[in-house]
Amino acid sequence: MSGRRPDVGNYDLLLVDIDGVVWLDGEPIEGAVEALNDLSSGIEIRFVTNNSTRHRRVIASLLRDVGLPWVGEGHVITSASTLADVAPSIGVSRCYVIGEEGLREELGERGIEVVEEGDVCVGMDRAFNYSKLTRALRNIMGGGLFLATNEDRTLPTPEGPIPGAGSMVSAISGACGREPDLVVGKPNPLMFLLAAQGAGASHPLVIGDRPETDILGALRAGMDSALVLTGVVKESEGVVPRPKYVLRSLMDLIR
Repeated sequence: MSGRRPDVGNYDLLLVDIDGVVWLDGEPIEGAVEALNDLSSGIEIRFVTNNSTRHRRVIASLLRDVGLPWVGEGHVITSASTLADVAPSIGVSRCYVIGEEGLREELGERGIEVVEEGDVCVGMDRAFNYSKLTRALRNIMGGGLFLATNEDRTLPTPEGPIPGAGSMVSAISGACGREPDLVVGKPNPLMFLLAAQGAGASHPLVIGDRPETDILGALRAGMDSALVLTGVVKESEGVVPRPKYVLRSLMDLIR
């Protein structure tokens, strides 16, 4: 595993995770804002997050609020927006949603009707309960597709990890006895590939804090990766899959 600092000049796009890399539960990680502002003058940056709870425009606004004034909605790709982009192509027009406002809004903007009966779209839902689990089970057993934004078991916060969308997905999988038909979030390389295509980039660098999503997703996309030790993982020894680079924080990119 390389301990070298990546030469950002060798890349034409940075694909940056947010939770655990830029902030923890909305609180900026030390040095992250400074590093991103410095980098933004010389390279394209896109934020690629498995978090499905907020619409892209909300995330962009929050990133501006913490000190990144150049960030717009087009700089952000979420698992919710990706699922909404993909759903119509696989025949989804009506969807029962286990998730929060971000997922509902992204689906609605693509003309997908949010209903009680239909295919099932699952993201992180802090109001998840037995009633929602029952509705999802019946829809899937009745022939509905089982679609998920991501399978992250937890999310990092300053107080410690909290259950992520993967916890809801696992509960539904356990109830209906099968895995989702499609999971669009990392480590599926789809978000990375779409982001690179949208930016017209041919040599991106993926930066994230989760080996099992960010680093594995980069590997599957054929992209170089850097693991940042400010989120879920605090020690790089024995990490699998192996990133090309390890960063103590985003500040390592400009020092």
